[in-house]
Amino acid sequence: MKTQKGWTMKTNVLLSLAMFALLNVLLFPGVAAMLAGTPGRAAARGRNAQADDALNQPRFHVKSSTFQNNTVIPSSMVFNGTLGSVCTGGNTSPDLEWTPSLPWTKSYAVVVYDETGEFTHWGVYNIPANVTKLPSGAGSLDSNGAPVIPYPQISNDTFTVGYVGPCPPANVEPLTHKYRFTVYALDTTFDLPQFNGFLAPSETLFRAMIGHVIETTTITGLLNCENMGSGCS
Repeated sequence: MKTQKGWTMKTNVLLSLAMFALLNVLLFPGVAAMLAGTPGRAAARGRNAQADDALNQPRFHVKSSTFQNNTVIPSSMVFNGTLGSVCTGGNTSPDLEWTPSLPWTKSYAVVVYDETGEFTHWGVYNIPANVTKLPSGAGSLDSNGAPVIPYPQISNDTFTVGYVGPCPPANVEPLTHKYRFTVYALDTTFDLPQFNGFLAPSETLFRAMIGHVIETTTITGLLNCENMGSGCS
């Protein structure tokens, strides 16, 4: 009798676990597919998967009306002054708009990184989960030198706050630099420290994000000062 009771209890536990797994598959097909290790294209994308498949876009994606992915950036985005080269651009950050991430997203971060030159041009974090866009010029400072957006920023690699536009060095291989505008969907927010009066650098943010990134999306701009006519030489 004792053995029969033990068997019955074990059977009930297994049935409960099976029911829980079934509910997860029905309620969260994208997550279930990813955990299975062999996600179908539509299942992995989840919400609006059919429409996204028709557009050949992932569910979570970022776009800009200032420039298109993998195209030459306009002079409005190029640095104005001396950086890698002498540049005469508008030094204005582009508008960015992304689709909402998964429901458990707590915040977004946006980082502009020169993948070729390994240089961080701008970073913003703790963007609320209900905010899915940044307007053109969001990386600017007002007349008092304060950021025009209310979200915290990191120090760029010139040790200043705000957007520093692309301005790659002239006559240095590779000539074309790739500038990645990446949106990170995160399951938390951060309270990053300051260092001797300077805001936290990009490395601090990258380290803080480890283990908290739900998903990312990137749009890439290109710049070649030698032959692309983008206001630098």
